[in-house]
Amino acid sequence: MKSGRTAALVITAIALPTLAACSGGSSSGNAPAAGATGGGNQPTATAPASSPPASQSAAATGANGLTPPGTHLGLGTAATVGWVPPTLATGNGAHQGLKLKVTVESIQKGTIADFTNIDLNASEKKSTPYYVQVRLTALGGVAPPKDNDPALTFTAIDDRGQQQDNITILGTFQRCDDPSPPTSFANGKSYQSCLTYLIPGGGSVKSVEWKDGPAPADDVSAYYDRPVVWGA
Repeated sequence: MKSGRTAALVITAIALPTLAACSGGSSSGNAPAAGATGGGNQPTATAPASSPPASQSAAATGANGLTPPGTHLGLGTAATVGWVPPTLATGNGAHQGLKLKVTVESIQKGTIADFTNIDLNASEKKSTPYYVQVRLTALGGVAPPKDNDPALTFTAIDDRGQQQDNITILGTFQRCDDPSPPTSFANGKSYQSCLTYLIPGGGSVKSVEWKDGPAPADDVSAYYDRPVVWGA
C-alpha cells in the first residue's frame, strides 16, 4: 500500500492471491499490467489524442524554465513544472518547488469487471472506471521528503467540468498500478504511475490538470487558477 496518499475514497482488496501483495515497491519505470484482475473482461481503451509530432514532444518553457500557467497540451506531451511537496508547502513564505518533467500519456476507459476481486459498494458498482497513465522525471538534484508522491498532484476533470479525485486500492491492482516514486527521486530518475477514477452517472474523464507550482509569499501558485491541461 502506498503510504501518505490522500483520496476521497478507499476501497479494500479482498484477500485473494492476485491482490495479496502491496503496491509501492515497484521498480522505477515499470508499466502497469494491462489485464483486468480476477479474469474480468479486458477494458476498452478510449481513443487517445493523436501522438504529437516530434517537434511537440515537450511544451515550450518560459523564462523560468517552466511550462507557463494555462498551457493546453495533447496527451503524450511533456510539461516542465515546479512541484512543491505537501510536507514543504507550509507557512506563508515563498515556495520554489522541485523541477520535474511530467506527462499524461493516456486516458483509458475500463469496465467494472476490472474490479472483480475488489469490494465495491452499490453506488461504486454503477460508476465507470477510468485510468490515467502518467510519467514523471526528476530534473533537479534534490529529492522530495519521504512519502511525498508528485503523481498525486494530477487531477482529472470529467465531462461536466467537475474535478474528480483518484481512489486508493489496498493491495496490488494490476490493471492500474500506482507505485511510489523511486528511492532518492532526483537527478533524472523516472517512474510511471497509473491513477484510478470511478466516475459516477455514466460520466467520463475528458482532461487532466496539474495545478501545483512555485508560489510567492502570502499567495497561491499561478497554476492554481491556470493549470497545465492535457486533453480536451
